[in-house]
Amino acid sequence: MKKYIGGIIGGVALAGIVIWIIFYTVNNRDNSRVFDDKKSENIEAQAIISKNLDRFYPSTVREVVRLFQRINVCLKSNTYTEDEYYKLVDKLMMLYDDELVEKNPRDKYATSLYDDISAFKQAGKAISVTNIQLDSQADRYEIDGRKMASIVGLYVVKTKSGLAKTYEKYILREDEDGNWKILGWELTDPVEFPD
Repeated sequence: MKKYIGGIIGGVALAGIVIWIIFYTVNNRDNSRVFDDKKSENIEAQAIISKNLDRFYPSTVREVVRLFQRINVCLKSNTYTEDEYYKLVDKLMMLYDDELVEKNPRDKYATSLYDDISAFKQAGKAISVTNIQLDSQADRYEIDGRKMASIVGLYVVKTKSGLAKTYEKYILREDEDGNWKILGWELTDPVEFPD
């Protein structure tokens, strides 16, 4: 009987140690890390990286911004390898107008974006929802004979104090191949979105 009780006590103690290790590991991991040192299993990052934008570039203003948002969610919500990070940065830059790329060379942009992502993650933020106006809601106009468009996107960000909505107005310009490229974006007032 004493062996049986001793076995139960030993089993309970071992289970307690295992539970403590799991609790400690989960609560003390560094969520602010951007890169994962191990081989990534980030399916979303791999899906985005594998997109051939040279052959299958998004055909509408909305789809360009949708991909932009998707990449941003991936960058701010997941872990990935350093190689994947730079490939995701390259995908973002493929969506940018030449003028924006010229003002933000890849290395400078990658460093600045890395700092933004680190700060975002350290603040305990997470993007929970994104949305974009319909393509038919985009404002279209011309400047210096070039087709332009603007469309509003929404990010709902989960913070330590609740949810925060950020509305961004994206300015796009059609390039010589007929592709819409992001020229810039700015914060804007709330607008209505499709369901």
